[in-house]
Amino acid sequence: MSNFKRFNMGSATKGAVTVEYVLIFPFVILCVLIIIQIGFLYYQQALFQSVVGESIQNWAMLWGYDVGRVTAEKGITDRNAYESEGLYWHVFSGAHAKKTVLENEIECLLLESSIIKPKNGIKVEVTFKNYVIVQKIEIHAAAIYPSPCGKLLQLIGFPEEIELETYYETTVNDPKEFINNIDYLLQIYNETQAKDWVESLCEPLVESLKKIKDQLK
Repeated sequence: MSNFKRFNMGSATKGAVTVEYVLIFPFVILCVLIIIQIGFLYYQQALFQSVVGESIQNWAMLWGYDVGRVTAEKGITDRNAYESEGLYWHVFSGAHAKKTVLENEIECLLLESSIIKPKNGIKVEVTFKNYVIVQKIEIHAAAIYPSPCGKLLQLIGFPEEIELETYYETTVNDPKEFINNIDYLLQIYNETQAKDWVESLCEPLVESLKKIKDQLK
């Protein structure tokens, strides 16, 4: 009789554990899936930052060249590409064509390397600002991804869609063009009445500084 009771107690314990596994196992699997999905989203964010950051650094070096002779990935591929760098290229920089090429290039790189696909594609916006002496490139990339595990996470407050975005800006790195621009502005300054006008405005300041210098001696 005692053996029969012990056998029943053991079977009941095993049955209780089995029921617990049946109840808990789906939640464990769901948690694992959520962690994997969130990991994918973090990967996408890191991918955005990597691709956009590398692209803007490359084009900051190549912006003054003919877009048809250079690529952001390989840079200057042959010696003939050096001839495409124009003097005072900022006057006719072809910024619209370069922005289009850069936007398409970043979008293709992001789509090729993505693990999960965005809901409505990837939006890339490139802005070129010309301050004559200094030029600046700004890149903003964004994409919308569905929430991990669909509507299950919405029950606990997760949004239906998750937007990932990144923003970078940098100045165009072209020392030769910078020197040319400064020389050009100095030439205009010296050959116009601007020099006399600035000197007349600064004359009272110069006289005041001389008086202070004499008093300190």
